[in-house]
Amino acid sequence: MKDVTRKTWIVVADGGHARILLNKHHDEGVSELQLVNKHDPRLAHHHSELAAGVHHTPSFKPSPEKRGEDKFLNTLAETLQTGVSKKECDQVVLVAPAVAMGVLRKALNKDTHKHIVAEVVHDYTHQDNATVWKHVKDKLPL
Repeated sequence: MKDVTRKTWIVVADGGHARILLNKHHDEGVSELQLVNKHDPRLAHHHSELAAGVHHTPSFKPSPEKRGEDKFLNTLAETLQTGVSKKECDQVVLVAPAVAMGVLRKALNKDTHKHIVAEVVHDYTHQDNATVWKHVKDKLPL
C-alpha cells in the first residue's frame, strides 16, 4: 500500500486566539506553524468573562469586542485562503467554538471550503498541541 503524505493544516481558534498546526502524515503528530498572530490581547478580557459565565445586556449593535473578534477571525481566514491558494496545505481541519466557527465559515472562499475535511466545534485554544492532535486525528480521512 502506498504511503500517502498530505499537508494538513489544523486551525485552532476562538475570537481572540489562533494557531495553525501542521500534520504531514496520519501516524505523526503536529508541529506549530508561525503564520498567525496567536493572541489578540484586546480580546482576552472579554473571553475570560465568557468563560466565567458573565453575560452583558444584549444589544442590537455589535460590541467593540465582537467587531474585534470578527476582524481577528477574518484575518485568520485570509491566512488560510492564502495557504490553500499557494498549495501550502492539501486539506484543512477547523477547530473552534460555535460562534467563531460560524464567522470562519462565512469568511472563507469556496476554494478553501473544498479543502476542509473536518470541523470540530469545540474550544481547544487553551489546550496544548498534543491534546488537540489527540482530539482531531481520528476525524482525518485516511
